[in-house]
This record gives sequence, C-alpha cells and structure tokens, in this order.
Amino acid sequence: MPGLPGPRDSFADQAAEVVRSQTAFAPAVAIILGSGLGGATEGLVEEASFSFAELPGFPRPTVPGHAGRLVLGKLAGIPAAAFRGRIHFYEGNDMPACALPVRLARLLGAGTVILTAATGGIAEGLDTGHLVVGTDHINFMGVSPLHGWRYPDGTPPFVDMVGAYDEKLSDLAVEAAERLGVPVERGVYAATSGPNYETPAEIEFLRSSGAAVVGMSVVPEAVPARALGMRVLGLFFVTNKVGVEVSHEEVLKASDAMAGAIGAVIADVLSKGAGWTAT
Repeated sequence: MPGLPGPRDSFADQAAEVVRSQTAFAPAVAIILGSGLGGATEGLVEEASFSFAELPGFPRPTVPGHAGRLVLGKLAGIPAAAFRGRIHFYEGNDMPACALPVRLARLLGAGTVILTAATGGIAEGLDTGHLVVGTDHINFMGVSPLHGWRYPDGTPPFVDMVGAYDEKLSDLAVEAAERLGVPVERGVYAATSGPNYETPAEIEFLRSSGAAVVGMSVVPEAVPARALGMRVLGLFFVTNKVGVEVSHEEVLKASDAMAGAIGAVIADVLSKGAGWTAT
C-alpha cells in the first residue's frame, strides 16, 4: 500500500488485483458518491465496472440510494474511479472497512479524491439545494479513522490535518457552481456516527462549534486519504433542514433532484483542474 500499511491492507491489495486482472485502466481521480447521488457521474464513459461483491473485503451497502458499484472510465476527459455508494460506519463496519474505497483508489493510481455527501444544513441561510464546498471537518464519530494504523517503521500516523481540503480544488468548485447557477457556500462538515439523525440540542451544539452542515460519512475517507497523500475535495449538498423531522426517503428524493447539478460541478472542476497526483 502506498505510504501507509494498516488494517485490511490485504483486502485492498486483493481488490486491486481483481480490478487489474480485468483492465489496465488507471484512474487519476476517485469520486465517492453519497446517498442518492449515484447519477452524478452519468456522463462517465465506462471502461470497466465492478460490484462491491466482486471486490474482496468490500461490504455490500445495505442503505437505499447506494448501489455498491465501482465504475472506471473517463469523466470530462479525466481517468476516474466512481464509487457509486459508500461504506458507512453506522452499518456496523469498522473504520478500516469504510476506508477501503480510498485505499483501493490510491493503489490503482488516483492521487485525488472527491467526496460528495447528502447533508443537513446547520448554518443560517443554507437551504435544500445549496452546495457547501468543504473547508474543514469536525469528527464527532467517537474514533479516529486511523486508530490502530502504523507506518512501515511502526510509528502511529500523526497526520497533519491543516489544509486537509484542497484550496485550489475548492476554488474551482465554487467558481463552477457560480457559473452553473448552483447556490454555493464554503463551510465546515460535522460528522456524526449515525444512523439516528441529530437532536435539536445536538444541532445547537454543532452550530456553536462552527459547523455548516452535518452528515454521517466523509471523515472515514478524508483522513485516510490525507494519510496517503491524496488531495481532497469535499462537495456537500444540503438535502434537509436540521432539528425537524426528517426521513431517509426525503433525503434520497432531494439527492436525486440534485445529482445533475453536482455532476455538472464535478465535470467542470475536472475539465479545468490539473495536478491530480498525490502529494
């Protein structure tokens, strides 16, 4: 594994072997698609496709709105690996399992990961349909995604998380959203373990902590990505108001309506960005 052996390393290696046995395609960018956002990469010109069931160690998503497929191909001319569905901590998976898509993408050659997520809007002025480009995150999941990992020399991965979300890519995303007429803000993502939604009191606490949006993912992927030297772009669509009654079905309906917009933003960023290699 490039840079960081850790739990489930053998699964990542085996999954990479499965992919390489069927295609020589090497992605430069990985895209992990949140609840109901699988349609955001419909413009991808497919080279190869794998169900998570074909990839050793990959849990099969149990949540509606997550297809559980890895699709390789070019998007806006850039070689990409699109994970249509993610592995969630709240499904009973451990953190190393949640990081498998990032670890596999890195093994296949990706140096950048775009993390998308359906989120609840916390900051004043955010409404359903708004895009929040991530500037930082707060981990309220109760455990570090790197817990128990070691570098080759045996030392823990004391990863610097300052500037974890790539500023240049974030600027491109904001500019793309503005050109496309998508309401956009920058903000901090708060991650909770789920699967229950937040209480009104928890929302007030998160708001006072500086969070703009809240969700149940992203952090288990962003932290390992940085440990592996990958550039990270966070694109978080507001699918629901917080502190009021909400259902997963409502979130999926809102996500489905926004998939085209987030896909357009991603394609625009890819068409104008450069330097997809890891740092």
